[in-house]
Parts: sequence; structure tokens; C-alpha cells
Amino acid sequence: VMGLSAYVEEIIERNYKTITSDVTFNDILVDLRCACILSDDEVEEFQKYDNNKIRGFKILKLLKSRNDKDFFQFCEILKNSQIASVQDLGLKLEKEVTENAQAHGNEQYNTSEPAANLSSYTDGYTAWMKKMFDIFTNSVSIGSKESLLQDLPQTPKSIYILRKQFNKTICNQLKKINRSQSGGRILVHGMPGSGKTIAVCQSVRQVIMQENCFQSYGCQWIKIGNISNEELLQNLRSLATSLGIANTERVHSLVEINAKIRRFLQDNLQSKKLFIFDDIWNEEHLNHVTFASTSIATSRFNFAGIGHGFICIPAVEKLTLDEAIQLIKIRRCKDIEYALKGKNLVQDVIQRCNGLPLAMAIIAGLNLKSDEEWQDVVDMIVTPKSVLKVNEYHRNLFQTFELSIKQLNQEHEKLFRSLGVFKAAKISLQSIASLWQIHQLYAKSILLELDSKSLLTFSDGNSPSCVLHDLIIEHLQQPIDYQQSIQQYSIILNKKLIDGYSKKCQRKWSIHPNDGYYHQYLLYHAIQTHDLNIIQEIMNDFEWMNVKIKIDNTIYNLCVDMEKAIAYLRTETNEKWQRYQQLVELLKRHESNLPIKSIDLVQVLLTLAADAVSIRKRALELAEKNKIDNSYWKIAVFNYQKVEKSFKPTKSKRIGKSSIDSCIAISNPSFGKLLVIFPENNNEENCGIAVMDYETSKIFHQIETASEMILDIAVSPNGHFVAFKSRDNDEKHIWKVCNINNNEELYFFERKLYKIEDQDFDQVKFCPVIHNNEILLITLSMDCKQLKVWKINEKSIRYTKKQLSIEHKIASIEWIQHGNKVMLWWRRYDEVDNGTWGIKENWYNEIEIWALESWQRLKSLQVPARVVKRSGLYEYLPTASSTDGLLLTSINYLNSDTECLVIMYGRKGGLLMLENYCKDISENNFHPFPSFIHNNDWYDNIAVSDDQQFIYMTKDRKEIYVFKVANGLLQSYIELKTSYCLCKSLFIPDNNRLLVYDENNALYEYVLEEEGLKWKPIENDENNDNQDHEREKYPDTRQILDSSYAYISNDLVSVKLITDGKRCKLKVRLYGSRTISGPIHFYRSLDQQYDKCYIYDDLLSATVIQSYDRIKNPNLIITQLKYFQSQDDDTDQDKITWCYNPSKSVIDVVIKELRYRKADDTLIIIILEKFENDHTLWRLIVVTMNLRNETPMIYTEHDLHQEWKCIYLDAYYLITSCKETSFKGLLKCYRIGDDHTPTNNVFELEYDRWSGGLVCKISLPINHLSDKLHVESLRYGAWLSKPTIIKCWGEKGGNLFDMILKEECNHEFLMIERGNDFIILDEQAKVLMKGKSDTFKSFDGKFSFLKKQNFWYGVLNGTKSSLRLLPLLKMGDKSVS
Repeated sequence: VMGLSAYVEEIIERNYKTITSDVTFNDILVDLRCACILSDDEVEEFQKYDNNKIRGFKILKLLKSRNDKDFFQFCEILKNSQIASVQDLGLKLEKEVTENAQAHGNEQYNTSEPAANLSSYTDGYTAWMKKMFDIFTNSVSIGSKESLLQDLPQTPKSIYILRKQFNKTICNQLKKINRSQSGGRILVHGMPGSGKTIAVCQSVRQVIMQENCFQSYGCQWIKIGNISNEELLQNLRSLATSLGIANTERVHSLVEINAKIRRFLQDNLQSKKLFIFDDIWNEEHLNHVTFASTSIATSRFNFAGIGHGFICIPAVEKLTLDEAIQLIKIRRCKDIEYALKGKNLVQDVIQRCNGLPLAMAIIAGLNLKSDEEWQDVVDMIVTPKSVLKVNEYHRNLFQTFELSIKQLNQEHEKLFRSLGVFKAAKISLQSIASLWQIHQLYAKSILLELDSKSLLTFSDGNSPSCVLHDLIIEHLQQPIDYQQSIQQYSIILNKKLIDGYSKKCQRKWSIHPNDGYYHQYLLYHAIQTHDLNIIQEIMNDFEWMNVKIKIDNTIYNLCVDMEKAIAYLRTETNEKWQRYQQLVELLKRHESNLPIKSIDLVQVLLTLAADAVSIRKRALELAEKNKIDNSYWKIAVFNYQKVEKSFKPTKSKRIGKSSIDSCIAISNPSFGKLLVIFPENNNEENCGIAVMDYETSKIFHQIETASEMILDIAVSPNGHFVAFKSRDNDEKHIWKVCNINNNEELYFFERKLYKIEDQDFDQVKFCPVIHNNEILLITLSMDCKQLKVWKINEKSIRYTKKQLSIEHKIASIEWIQHGNKVMLWWRRYDEVDNGTWGIKENWYNEIEIWALESWQRLKSLQVPARVVKRSGLYEYLPTASSTDGLLLTSINYLNSDTECLVIMYGRKGGLLMLENYCKDISENNFHPFPSFIHNNDWYDNIAVSDDQQFIYMTKDRKEIYVFKVANGLLQSYIELKTSYCLCKSLFIPDNNRLLVYDENNALYEYVLEEEGLKWKPIENDENNDNQDHEREKYPDTRQILDSSYAYISNDLVSVKLITDGKRCKLKVRLYGSRTISGPIHFYRSLDQQYDKCYIYDDLLSATVIQSYDRIKNPNLIITQLKYFQSQDDDTDQDKITWCYNPSKSVIDVVIKELRYRKADDTLIIIILEKFENDHTLWRLIVVTMNLRNETPMIYTEHDLHQEWKCIYLDAYYLITSCKETSFKGLLKCYRIGDDHTPTNNVFELEYDRWSGGLVCKISLPINHLSDKLHVESLRYGAWLSKPTIIKCWGEKGGNLFDMILKEECNHEFLMIERGNDFIILDEQAKVLMKGKSDTFKSFDGKFSFLKKQNFWYGVLNGTKSSLRLLPLLKMGDKSVS
């Protein structure tokens, strides 16, 4: 029945005013949700109301639609309030409802008991409350309550007894901490085997299932045991992951994980979740689980003087006589009729076993049937016959174990004793069967027998397993042979286990089934064997590591295990530990960026282990071995953040949904939580702006923006207001401001009732601080000539009558000096239509600084519009030229002891001291502008930290430089390199942390004052080049003309062609096995100027080229430098030079492709000659030069073409796409010749480019000597369907092309096959699909190959070179490995 009873509604109406005024409804929303009175959506809805009375009105209105049970829960919530007046109100309401329930006979529930029967209770109020409570309890299903008992071990009554007094004590304390708002901590301590864990599990189950405690979030059981700090961290990280906490891979200390879980529980209102920590051995570990404000722990130790307010409960270690007899009864076979009570022998056994529950369970499993058998037990305990070496503390208990073990037959006894090899964890049936080397069904029957004797607890089901008490494991670890040490016995057992595992998986460690134990502890048991071969075999098995990472859902566990193995290898003076340490460091460094669930460790190591030769070599071996099952040409999808070891991010988060979610803003943590605001699904239908709590990564608010394109975002310092610039369908740019507290849009008002309709500002910037409880912002008009200051309230944005109007366009506005001042600058000239700068008055820029409070101009400065370099120095002087010199691009204000400007002219930046600066600009009185940037890279996005101590700037959107500032001078700097282009970098207000956001939607945090950072001194930066005698004095004059790379003798080699305008050198850098101490580099001087360089796999010579220039150099010169890796710098080195002299009608010569054919030592050069007539025309030249006889063979094509594109090139075939006319296309294939046979045109295919298009398949011969090339083509058109393609090319070709045709709008497609390998391209040689046999990967058409010979790299055709990791693909301007 829904709806309150009439008398309950009357009670609400009578107390309506008191309820709405005294109760702070915002504080009880979560409690109402936990009581199932409110839903999640209703809680979020009520949180939006600012007025408490309105919120109360809405909640009471909703409560009237519920039933009386819900109102009773509402009263209970009020009674549990920390405010006395609210507690009294709850009691008053409950009492009134109780009295009315008696008067109305409780008609709401139509119970079988008449109302008169309530008088039979001593207190009618208590009786009614009990009935209401029972009804509420029964409304919750048993199944739903079971979900509250996360990982809590079962304690069936058929096996365990209930120790009433002990359990009652625990239950009372659990109920007490459940009622307490602050929770509480309980510690149950007692000797091992006293039944602490069972009693705690029974008590927790009772208070949750029967007494409705901890109903909000239930409990979580965690086994601790006798473990190290590293293992505890491992367990807590797993716990954090299971709770849903992100980025646990970056946590590397117990203090940090404790704090992280605590914050998560507090932020998600789960502080009342009950945690059970079982069997804590180390007192220090109690300090690391304080994240649980509500917990109960067990320990065999009574930790004296522990803090954190633990309630200590000593375990009742001995069972009473009745309890012991009861336990024996339920555990022994049902057909045994031996009477237990009144037997002195039974009492004697119980007494000699100290009444320990574990010992009693073992005694019960003996199934003693006569006085003689009981007497034998007494004798055995008193006079032990075992030779086991144990301490006195455990003697009687261990003797009890031996009694049960000796009852087993000889085979089963031997098998059971071997179980001592396992860790104190859940042991799978599969692992036990592997150890025993028997069938699983037979192993199961033995385990059931052992379970019946209480020697272990066996659980059947989908994953059969057993658990041994840690005391039994300790007993089983004792050797039977007294001459044998525990360590020797352990080695024997562990070797037997590893041998069993080995036979099951044929030493292919990765294929063993995931049974919950094997992968988790394999390396641990391998270490215990003390067998170096086994340890190294597993440490070299990257496939097993890959499986383990996926199963554990973290890399951390693998690293912990490997570090233990490394520690053992070091004690054995094994030299290979260093390479394993290198692997661990590699995994740790990139742990946060690797996709754990889909990780391919071999691919990862091929990508990241460039400097680790042995690791990379092993990865190559595995890649070659698995070439049938896996393809290693694929692109790595993780974010590889390459940074110096001294400057690592302290945090990383993933935000946004797409690559164009590129703009972010942050609030000021001095005025509340640090919030990050960013777009999601930008420019799509479900586009929105997310507001995220930075510390918890929780998104608690979203602003819907339809399908607009978000261009910029700003946020108020307290995070309450968000402004964003969007572009609508009409391409109009509009700024909108939202109040995230009520999700309402705010509008700009210039006067009281005059709302601005067009909010098309160019810039909107919030003041970074709150002045006098006012939030201010500045707007810059769309024409960039008017600035206004506004004040925000909850419902609108009001004009403050502070504005500036400038004749010229304002280039930038900035809040400076903690929001007390505003700085702006503009050019006193404008850009005219043709893109040049027209001078209006003088050739300079104006800078003004205004005081916010008085709105008065404090300072006005003029700086040069352009500067030119002072001869021979890193200083710049103003120039009056409108074309020469460097143009001013950026200005920032800095006041670090000395007032100055951070100023950028083109690519040069520096600090301009204001105290030395003159307003009157001329070349004679202008103080030189010293640049701190000495190269020609592009720098932008400059910002200054709030404390004025740091400046950062980005270089080419891939590198960040952070400078330390003091006394107006740059003191030192640090550099950060990224693999992805940067979207934005910004300082967190009022502290020294830097946030970096890249195009891969990764947000990194760097602490700039972290200990150990290696800041480089500025004063040495100019002279860095002098440290190398090969470098020039001024790096500005040095230019890198070209670069190339290759693998030669299995080592990576790179070359750079460098010139200073006068001399040309080849810089050679060698990596790999010959360079143990790291890469080495040297320079080779060249005899003349060149502009291109090439090196090739497995070729010991390099090619340098002097390009054709019709005026300056009418010849194309190609020089082959032999033995270029020699460090002897000799310009007269051995070389081959070939000069190509084109005809006079040729206006340009371009080298399109070079490659080396190892089979016959031939260099292949693809050249294009350019002609000018009515159209630009191109002619193909193919040169094959045999490097042995140095004889070139030249093929010159007769036809000229308007356009020419190289589609495909390998050692023997060239495929090109040509344009004959605007409508005529031509596909050509050439067979590349050698020193005896010239290159020839094998086929050409003409097609209509516009009306028809082309779909073509070319099958290249695997054996180029005997097989012929095969070509099939279809005319593209609307009639071209999947059945048509299947008919011509079969099922595979039809399916592949059908997928391409659905997604692409191009009209020209080419499929190239070579054996089982294939690739599909468009007419621009963009990769659409690539694969082998039935395995393929599709691309979005943004990819092209840097080298045409890389088409087949990674397809694993059985050649060694096919596995080499080279930059395969190019996307925009970004190379991907």
C-alpha cells in the first residue's frame, strides 16, 4: 500500500514548521538514500536547491507518497542526528506515530495481531517499533543482503558451532560502531587456533543479515597474514582497484595508498563500510589500514598501546566442555554412537588440547569409537612419538595434527604432507593435482577425505579449491627426517610443485589455466627451488608475464615478484640480474600508461626497450615464434610519455573522450576544491562540458551543449561559474556562462533591465581571486577594441562601468598581481588585407597596466614592434623596418623581486627589465633585449606561476621548458619531452604544480619543487655546444638538413646531415651491443655541400646527395660513402660518386625514393624530371647501381605525365599512379632491373578518374625469378557490389573490399598481395587496411608510410628484417613507432 496513513499525515502537518526549520535536509539526503526512501536521481535533484525550506517541502511532499515504514525510517534518521534538537524531534514524531498506531489498530499493515495485543508488551511503543522494524527487515530479500558480505568466508552450522558469549560480545561492539556517526575500530586477539576468524565471520554475518547493521555498503573481508610491507601494498592496491579507485598503478607507498582509499571512501560516502582485516601479524600494518574508520581486525597478538581508538576484545581461547562436545558431535560421522558426555577420557582429551577449537575439530575428525581409541589419544598427546622439531607453544596442537595424519594411508599421508609447499591462501584443485601429478577427480576424492578429518576446508563448485589453517601449513613445513633442515625440505617440495606445473604445461608457462593460484605464485615457488635455470626461464618468458599482468589487472604484482627473484639472483652472484632489473624499471616507468586489459608485452618491449638490447632481443625471438598467431606490425595504443628520470609526473588522469576535447580550465584551490573543466565528445550530438574533482577524479556535474564545437573554456576561482566559447551551425562564436550549482545560464546586463543579446566576445577571462566576495571577469569585444569588467551574482552578470576603448586591436589582456591589476597590449598598426602590416603612426606596441580597484592607469610603456639581432651577440635591437627582423608575438608580466616582462619576438624570448626601459624608443637609447633562446625552434604558450618563481613555455607543441626566476634573471631550467602534441599546460594557482594536457586526453601533474630534480643552469646553456669540439660557437648558424636511420649488424644507426653554411658534416650515432655505456656519436667531414642523406639496413655505406639546381648546380650528384661508421674523420674516404646531367629543357630534378637491394648489392634510385609547358609535366627515371662494379643502369620513360605518385616500391617492383589529363588516370607497374637487365614497364592500366574510378588487385610474385605478376581490375561505380567482387576475387577479397567501400568516399583503391600478406591503399598511398591471412587491421586513411619498403614490416614473412621496429606510419606530423 503506497501513501501514508491519514494519522501520519496529520502528524506531519502538525509538525510541518518545526521539521522544515530545524532539519538540515542536505545533511540527511544520503541517509534517506541508504534507507531506500530516495533514489539516486532524487538525491541529485534535491541537492540542486539552495533554499533548505524548499528542499524540505519537496522531500516531505515525496515522503507523503511513500508508506508508513518509510516515515518510521525517517524518524530513525532524525534520532541518529548529531544535533540534539533534531534528535528530540525524531523521538517526538516516533512517539506520536506510535500512540496513533495503537489508537488505529495499525490498520496500515493489516497484521494478524489485533491492536489490543500490543498491551501485552511491557512498552507498547517498543512493540510497535519492533513490528515496524521487522516489516522493514522482511522487505529486503536475503539475496540482496548476501551481496553485502563481500568475500566473507562461509561458516555453515553443519561445521562450526556458535560460541554464544564470545559472539555476543563481538556483536555488541559491531552494533555500537554501526550506530556511531564516526564509526569505530575493533581488535579481536588471541592465540592461533582459538577460533577468532570464525567468531568474527559469524558475528558480522549475524549483525548484517539479522540485525540490519551496515546496510548501506556492507562489509569487505581482507586476509592479511604474516606478510611484508610490499605484499601489504600489493593487497591494498588490489583492494583499491576492486573499490573502483583509478590510477592505483602510480601509488608506491603504504602511506599513499592508505590516504587514497580514505579519500575515496569519504568522497563516495562509504566511510561506514565495514572492513574485516584477518590475522594481522605486524603492528605497523594496523597504521596502514586506518582508511577504514569502521573496521574489525583479528590478530594472534595483543598489540599493547596501539592508537586509533581500537576496542580490544580478547578471544575466549578455550571452548567450554559443552561447546567442545558440541563441536565434536557435528564434525564426526553421524553413525558413531559413542557417548561423549560424562566420559572422563573425553574431558581429559579436551583439557590436554587446551580446548582449542582447531584441536577439537581435528579430534572430531578422528571418529573415535571406543574408550581404547580415546585412551590412545590421551597417551599420544602426553607422550609424543613424533620426532618433529617444534617449539613447546605448539606441541600439543601439532601432536593432535599428527594423530589425524597418521590415520591416513601411507600414500595419502605423503600427499597431504606435501601441501606444506603452498602459501597460506586459497589453493586450487588444479594446482594440487599438478603437485600430486594425479588426475583432478582422484585429487578431489582425497581432498574430501581430508576435509572430513578437518585437516583442511574443501570448497566444490566452478573453481574447486581448499584452504589450510596457517598452523597446519606451519606443521606441514616441518621435515619428517630430523636430519633434514626446513630449508632443504622446502626446496624438495617446491621442486616437486614446479615439476608438476612443468609437466602439465610442457614448460610453456603461459598456457597453464588460470586457477587463481598458479600465475599468482609461480615465480615465488620458482625462487624457493633455488634453481637458477628455472628462475631465469620464467623471468625470460614474456608471454607468461603478459598473462599474469592481465589476470592480476596490474603490473605491480609482477614487478614485486621479479624484484624478489632479482634479490635472490644477486645473492647468487648471477650477472643476469641487471637486465631483469632493467625490465622492472621499464615496466614501472610506463605502468600508468599501459593498457592492462589488452596489453601485448612483446609489442610493448619492442617499442620501449630500444636501449635494452637483451630484452629487445628476447622480444624479437618471441615475436618471430608467434608470427602465425600474432602480428607485431600493429601500432602501440598506449601513451608513451618519454621523460627524463629526474622529472616524472606525480599524477596522471584520463579526461575527455576525443582528440578535439582539447581545451581545459582549472579553478583556484584556495577558494574550494581544485576542479578541472573540459569538453567531452566535442562537436558531436552528445557534446557536453564535464566538471571533475581533480583529487578524486569524480565527475560531479555536466553541462549539456548540444552539438556545438567548444573552442575555449574559463572557470571562476571557486569553480561555481563556467564560461565557454562555442561555434554554432552558423559559424558564429558565442560565449556562454553557466552557474553549475543550479545549471542555469547567466546573461550579461549593461543596465538593470538591458540584457546583451550578442555575447560574441573574442575573450572572456575570470579574475583569478575573489575580491570582497565578488567574482569578476573581463570581456574583450569581437573586434578586439573594447574591454569591459563585469561582476557575477547567482543569476546574472552585471556591468561595473569599468571599460577601455582602444583605436587599434588589443592583442592580449591578462590579470596580474593576484587579480589586483590588468595588463593589456596592442599594436599601433593594423594588418591590412594582403597579410602585411600597415603603419598607422609609429612602429611600436603599447603596454598598459591598470589598477582594478580605482580603475586608473598605473603604467604605460612602448616596446619595439620588431627587433633585429645585434651582430655576433645574443642581443636584439629595435628596427624601424616593417619587413625585417622579428615581430612581437607575446608579452607576460613578471614581478619576482624585480619588475620585468617576459617577451617573445618571433622565435626569440627574453626578460625585459622595466626599470631600465625608456619610453622614447630609438636605437641609441634602447637597452639591448637579451634572448635566452638560441635556436630556431618555435616557442609559444608562455605563462608565469602565481608566486612569480617559474616560467614555462612550449616548444613545437612537443616539449616544455620550465625556468626558475630570481631577481629578474632566469637561474635554471628543466626540460620535459612528450610523445603526443600538447593541448595546454597551466600552473595550478597558488602552488608550484604544473598540469600538462596532451592530445591523447592524458593530464599529467608535475611538482616543480620536488626533491632531486636536476635543474640545469642557464649560464651554461649558451656554451653547451662548446663542450663538443665538433660544434660551432653559435648554434643559430647550425642547421640539420636531413636525417636517416637503419639497422646495421643488428644495431640501430642514425645519421644527420649538418651544415653551418660553409662546411657540411655527417653526424653518426651508434646504438646497440657495441655501445654498452650508451649511444656514441661522432662526425664525418664531407668534401662539399650536400642536402640529403640516406642509410640502409645491413649496408655499410651511406648515400649523400647534392640536389639539382638549374642555376647554381646543374647536376645531380649522388655520393656513396663506404664504411661511414669508421670514426676516422677523413674527407678523402673511400666513396663512389655518380653525376646525373639532365637535358637543358629540364627545370628540376627530384629524387623520390631510394632503397638498397641486398641480394645483389644494388642501389635503386627513383628520379623525376620536371618540365614546364602549358602544364607541369613529370618524367620517370629509374637508376640501378651495382655497388660492386659501380656501374649504373638507367631507365628513362618516354611518356610525360601531369601528376605522378609512387604507390608501392620493393626490391623488385615499382607501382605508380599517373594523371594523363583531368579525366584520364594511369596505373603502372615496373620490374626493377639490375646491372645486366634494365628496368621495364610490366603493365599499365588506363581508367576514367571521374566517372568510373578503379578497384584493382595486384598479386606480387613471392619468387621474383620464376613467378609472374598478376593484375585484376574492376571499374568503380554504383553497380559495383559485394557479390560482383566476390565473383571475381573470391570470398576474402570481396569481404575486405566491401568493408572499405562502405567507409571510404574515394574512387580509386588498390590491393597488393604478396603470399598471405596484403595491404589496401587509396590513390594517395594512404593505408586503409593491412593484414595477413584472415587477420587484418583497418585504418582511417590518415596513415601513410614513411618508407615504402616498410609496407611488409611486421607482417612476419619469416625474414629477420621483417621484425625490426622502425617508425612505420605517419599521421599528420606525428611519427608513431
